[in-house]
Amino acid sequence: MHISRFQLKLTLIFLLLLLISIPITTHFIWNLVKGQTGMNVDERAEAVLQEASEIAYDMIAEAEAGCQSIAEAILSDEKFSAAFGSEDGLESIVAEIMPPGSDLSVVIFDFEKKAAVRLSTGGEDVPNSIISSLKQDNAPRSYQEGDMVYGVAPIFEGDNLAGAAVVYRKLKGELVRHIINLQNLLSIYTIRPDLDKIMWTQVVTMFVVLIIAGAILGWLFARGVTKPILTLVAGTREVARGDLNHKVMVKGKDEIAVLMESFNAMTSQLKAGRERAVRAERLAAWRNVARSIAHEIKNPLTPIQLSMYRLRKNLGSERYGQIFDQAYTSIINEVENLRNMVTEFSDFARMPKPRTKPTDPKEIVQDAISLYTGLPDSIALHTELADNLPQVMADPDQIRQVLHNLIGNAVDAMPDGGKLSVIMRQEINNVVIEISDTGCGMSEEIREKMFTPYFTTKETGTGLGMAITAQIIEEHDGEITVESEESVGTTVTVKLKTSESALW
Repeated sequence: MHISRFQLKLTLIFLLLLLISIPITTHFIWNLVKGQTGMNVDERAEAVLQEASEIAYDMIAEAEAGCQSIAEAILSDEKFSAAFGSEDGLESIVAEIMPPGSDLSVVIFDFEKKAAVRLSTGGEDVPNSIISSLKQDNAPRSYQEGDMVYGVAPIFEGDNLAGAAVVYRKLKGELVRHIINLQNLLSIYTIRPDLDKIMWTQVVTMFVVLIIAGAILGWLFARGVTKPILTLVAGTREVARGDLNHKVMVKGKDEIAVLMESFNAMTSQLKAGRERAVRAERLAAWRNVARSIAHEIKNPLTPIQLSMYRLRKNLGSERYGQIFDQAYTSIINEVENLRNMVTEFSDFARMPKPRTKPTDPKEIVQDAISLYTGLPDSIALHTELADNLPQVMADPDQIRQVLHNLIGNAVDAMPDGGKLSVIMRQEINNVVIEISDTGCGMSEEIREKMFTPYFTTKETGTGLGMAITAQIIEEHDGEITVESEESVGTTVTVKLKTSESALW
């Protein structure tokens, strides 16, 4: 899966915003929970709960102490020993000791008689668990069990445990419920450090999940934004390569879709404009060709016409034979020129497509140079042909024709002699051939027109040689450039792609 740099940037920006917002939000919420004073809310709540719990336990302890004191007060009454076995006597003692309007219950247990006297009862029975423990415990005590508080005082006869007085009362339901809730809350606060660890673990887990989710969402968002843009970029590259038929797929109705529709419309207009330009260029080129052909045909027709006029004028004269020979020679030469011109034009008009194959460029250059071994002594031939050059994809016959044209032009540019240089080297993925002369050179105006069909500076030239040369190099997907300076010389550089690079 390929991710473009633009998609990566958008995804990272999305994650950066997420990474910045999460800690800020967490910090804000944490401070909000702590409160404006900066004191931890949990600590304050725990302190309040602890204080409330202490108050509640004090109330329970006070109730237990009250029950215990009444139980002991009953046993300490001087009439208790005489009334221990009498229910009426015990009721009299309890009535004197019990506070008015009290909700206390009193039970006097006699272990020997296995009897119990219930006095001022509130309707609650003493649990069996307490009854069984009374016979084993001979010390005064008080305790709470559920919503009941008990005060117990043992009864002795001598050293023997004879019974027990139990005073008890039921706590209010709301108080018991609040105490239970306080106990539960305090038990939670005792494990608060563990809860904090769990909470922070969950926060970190959520943080990681949000990062992963943010990365996925950021990538999806970036992909949704950049995909049409990358499609448009790919379309521009296709158009840059010359494919004006390429269209980009338009989806949606947003601004990007409008841009893509505009791109498709632009390519259609470019295609139509190019077709019109090509037609106009071809028409203009063929008009120039027709004009040049008419001019070239007109030139030899004039001497032919003059020769025929002289033959007719001198018909029957003594000089007729001499004039006939002159006219014949002139007409034959001019007809030959016309034939050559028509042949070159035909070759130019129907230039065959090159039949390229992997070819040794050094061999082609050496073959072309071998035809110029008989150069005048005034022209010095200098060659620098690199070794181990890669092969080029070329039509050997057409490249050989190009070299003949270039070397021939270089020789013609040095009628008074000079230096002809042929240099060949490798340059990245190209084989470079340079043909230089130290001849008359060219002006800038002539150099710009030298590849135009039927443009020539030679008296006997047709003006098609360099046009054919340029067309051959173009068909080989190569490059030809010219550097020239008047009275200094000219250098023509030809670049041909190596067979390896041509495959790409």
